[in-house]
Amino acid sequence: MYDQTMQTIMVYSESGGVSKTTTAVSLAMVAAEAGKNVLLIDLDPRAATTKWTAVQPRESGLDVGAILADEDPEGWADELAVSSHWSPNLRVLPSSRSVSNREKDTSDHLEIRLKTSLLGSSADLVVIDCPNRQGGPLTQSALNASDTVVYAAKPTVDGIDGFEGAKITVDKFLASRKRLGLTAGLREAGIVVGGYKDTITPRAAISSVDELRETGLLLTPLVPERTIVQDVRLAGEWYGNYRKGAPVLAAYKELARTIIK
Repeated sequence: MYDQTMQTIMVYSESGGVSKTTTAVSLAMVAAEAGKNVLLIDLDPRAATTKWTAVQPRESGLDVGAILADEDPEGWADELAVSSHWSPNLRVLPSSRSVSNREKDTSDHLEIRLKTSLLGSSADLVVIDCPNRQGGPLTQSALNASDTVVYAAKPTVDGIDGFEGAKITVDKFLASRKRLGLTAGLREAGIVVGGYKDTITPRAAISSVDELRETGLLLTPLVPERTIVQDVRLAGEWYGNYRKGAPVLAAYKELARTIIK
């Protein structure tokens, strides 16, 4: 049966480059460093989380795509997860470019295979880095597996567009469950805004934040932009280990208090 004490968070936007991966990885690491047993799932064929955390599947093909391709992947999430050198409490389920093949898959019940793979998981918290896709099989897999959605955005036009598209997809998913007489099962935790220039803030960024605030879903604090985040991603390191990353880490710690149960 499903573990009712395990929280599963999907981090979602339908635009790229809006701090989605940074948000997913940061929430996972904040929780891991606080002592939670965390499983970080890379559901994006770009494999940004996989590259950043510098993990590799135990064998070729043993990534999240294997779960989506199998008719009965019960318990596979824990089996295929790889330990991270960042924290003893963090495991990563890697992705690969071949995962994009699942978008063309029309197999029955594909959308619940990720959820099935989490049966019996030892994780306290699961964080899913979603692709920036519109409601296809990968996104539907995340929606069915999750109980919490976090929208990722930057204070830009693309950031707003990505949130609005993601919100439409989530609303359609919740409406379909209601029509079927099912409980919602998915809480909208809110919008995390990353890459905010807190020293000299452009007017466009201020306007974008105001527009996101009007949705009633904006979470604070806003995550400040620091170049250290991009620098360490290239090196496969955690920015929280560096003094220059402290303001970013502090923001995500505060946000985690609202998002994580």
